[in-house]
Amino acid sequence: MDYEIKNWSGPIAPFDPAEQPDRLAILQLPKVYALGMDMRDYDLSRSVFSDDAMSQGSLGGAAIDEYLPKVYAGASSYQATQHNITNQHLEMNGDEARLISYAIAVHKAAPGSDMTNLTMGVQYRDWCRKTDKGWLIYRRQAVPQWTETSPAPPAA
Repeated sequence: MDYEIKNWSGPIAPFDPAEQPDRLAILQLPKVYALGMDMRDYDLSRSVFSDDAMSQGSLGGAAIDEYLPKVYAGASSYQATQHNITNQHLEMNGDEARLISYAIAVHKAAPGSDMTNLTMGVQYRDWCRKTDKGWLIYRRQAVPQWTETSPAPPAA
């Protein structure tokens, strides 16, 4: 399944109500990933990806078990993070789906730190498949949209 944005143009036809449980499950995947990042629970973030998943983003591209630890280490170096999943666009095709999720990821440095606060807009482009245990992401492309930085607050 390709990411052809025109597939989401109007008019929008109603979807089959029998798809509702699958749609809800797929939409949860980026939210569970974000929860794991913000709660510093690597296994929770990793749980939404298939074992053969590939990821591509600001750190290049690699298998998920090579790529995700680097992303997690970067996020964990901040005192706190908050990944806000906003607009989501889902297209299903049987046991395959593609999902675009917009996120605003806030990274707060510890007061007095040499680090800078980082806020970024990102678009997660996820290719998903249904397994016998549920939906998983098998390919992710993280596309940066914008970034803002600011100094860490002074130490108290």
